[in-house]
This record gives sequence, C-alpha cells and structure tokens, in this order.
Amino acid sequence: MDMFPESAPQESEERLVREAMAEAAEGAPPLPDLVPVALAVGRARRARARAAIGGGMVGVVALGVFGAMLPSWGTASPVSARPTTGAPAPTSLHAGPRRAPVHIQPTPGESSMADLPAAERKRQEEFQQQAAAVLNELLPAAFGTVRPVDLAVSRYQGSSGDHVFPVVFSVRPTGGLAQEPPCQDVPAAKYQCERVNLMDGMTAHAITSTGISKGGKEVVGVSVSFVFKDSTVVLSADGDDSAAVSAPVTADQLLRVARDERFLRLVRYAEASPMEPRQESAHGG
Repeated sequence: MDMFPESAPQESEERLVREAMAEAAEGAPPLPDLVPVALAVGRARRARARAAIGGGMVGVVALGVFGAMLPSWGTASPVSARPTTGAPAPTSLHAGPRRAPVHIQPTPGESSMADLPAAERKRQEEFQQQAAAVLNELLPAAFGTVRPVDLAVSRYQGSSGDHVFPVVFSVRPTGGLAQEPPCQDVPAAKYQCERVNLMDGMTAHAITSTGISKGGKEVVGVSVSFVFKDSTVVLSADGDDSAAVSAPVTADQLLRVARDERFLRLVRYAEASPMEPRQESAHGG
C-alpha cells in the first residue's frame, strides 16, 4: 500500500514565542514571524532533555540551539486524541528490526500518543518506524541510531555514544492557511535564514541558529521548513547541550534530506492523512 499523505498554537505559546524572540533580538532588526518553526524547534529542545532522561542520561540542559529565542513546551498537548482518519497504517517502506521508541512521560495535563484511539496510535507508530528508518538512512552517520519518541508523532531522537540529538519531523495541516513566512537573518541573535529552491518551483527556508550551552559554548542547530499543499513541513535537528555538541548536520545536508524521494513520500502520506492537529491561524494571526 502506498503511503503519503498539531490545532493552532495556543495563545499562551504564541505570546511566549514573541516575548522570547523580542528579548533575544533587542536592538536588532524586527524578527519575522517564526511561530511554526519556533514551536517545532522549541518543542525539540524540551524533548531532548526529557528524552535523555528517559534514555538513562543525566545532566542534559534544556537550553537548545535556538535557546534565547525560543520557549520550551507549555502544557498544551502536542498530539490531539482525535478519531482516526480512516487511513490504514502504512506498510513498511524498509525492512529491518523495529526501533524501540524513546519513552517520555507526559507532564501533568499533557497528553501523548498513548492517549490516542488504538487504531490511530498504531497508524502513527507505524509511520514513526518508517520515518525513523528513512531519517537514519539520510542523516549523517554521526547522528547514530535514530529512534521515534513516544510523546508525539513528530518527535525523534538520534543517539551516538553519550550524545543525544533531538529531531523534529512535522507535517502540520493548516486548513488552507499554509503560507510561506518571511525569511530574515538576525545577526544579533545568531539566527540565519536562507530562502532556497527546494525543487519544482517549491521554496524552503534553511535556518541555522546558535545558542549557548550551560558551559558557555556555542551549540548550533539547523532547520528546514516548507509549505506542501495545505501543510507546513518542518525538519529540524538540535544539538546536545549537555555536551555542548552541535547538531552533526549542516543546512545543506538537511536540504538534501528534504529533497530525497524517500522523505517526500512520507510527507505526501502525512499531508493526505494528517496525524497532527490542524493549525487554525495564519502566520502572524
């Protein structure tokens, strides 16, 4: 069977995003509206710290590459327990053993994939297995083994030795409101955005951002985002703050992942059979 094909950010989340970015870029040019990417990467930061704890590691600092600019997760659920779309679980694209998911215990008031109806949970878990296998093949070997995170369908984790690298692969429907946000560098915040040609007339934003780890060292993360039909796609990789190690991937390498047919096949399935809550407001709304 061929496979292809989260609700608007909460008001509190939008407020925190804007306040954090304003503080980081004080005296710098006005920031673009980065809510969709910011939320995904900000969530990755929190997922990194919690996934490391769930994997038996300690001392991970929830700072993140986009540290000063982005908030960590709020209490809003990243996954809505909604009825299944009726689409069956996709069949495997890649043979091989299943990857044991990284378990993250939800915070009080937060839901997870465990709260989904059984059929929908199975569908999302199968998608995660396939996505993890594809990401493992396409991301640089330094990511180690890429595994799904059981908190939300968009969360993954690369693990190499003692290093933990959070990965976000999100395909969020927008209800026809999908549009490309502005792309603007913010040198004062060490935030670089480049608008590039993805393929076939489609454009993407390739973002490189630098945060400061607890030890005072710079940690770099990268993100690629683009609009696909009525969905916003985000692929991001964060560094390991506890070890002050940047994400072992460049923006160009992440773009190559986004252009690969194996990755795009996953995007097409997720766009046609959504697994994340719909974004209810347009950029800046």
